Amino acid sequence: MPKQFLKTKTLVMVAMFISLEIVITRFIAIQTPITRIGFGFIPTSLCSMLFGPYVGAVSAFLADFLGMVVNSRGMAYFPGFGLSAALYGFGYGLFLHGHAKTFKRIIPCVVLEELVVGIGLGTLWLMIITPTAPLAILLARIPQSLLMAPIKIIMIKLAWEYVGKQIENKVSYALHS
Repeated sequence: MPKQFLKTKTLVMVAMFISLEIVITRFIAIQTPITRIGFGFIPTSLCSMLFGPYVGAVSAFLADFLGMVVNSRGMAYFPGFGLSAALYGFGYGLFLHGHAKTFKRIIPCVVLEELVVGIGLGTLWLMIITPTAPLAILLARIPQSLLMAPIKIIMIKLAWEYVGKQIENKVSYALHS
């Protein structure tokens, strides 16, 4: 496990991002039978950008798991969605941690994640847990990804500019004090 993950101040910050992700995803998102539209990606992306891909992956997985514990809506936990959450966190950290948060880096990150994780794995997980036909799932998930990709790109950039930079300065100071 990365050394920075063991620092108390880092754990507190990561726990804050996990809490925010749970609240935004589980209580503010729009849930349909085969997809969820929300903004839980903002705390996940910020956490990953600040602490890197491994911490981002672990925090995203924990947020998914704990979110199901807190608010399962009568559904059983399916670990595939936890894996997808971890891959989102890992991807944000891999593309954006330690790099300039430019559209040139954010766009390929979001597009790749939407294609591989959102459409690819998301469709696979839904095919495993529901009797819905794969084409029906794809016909719902592709428009969702087409809608959410530009929203994610813009919101990640704005979240970084207005919140992430300030947190980075405080985190950097806290980690070195």
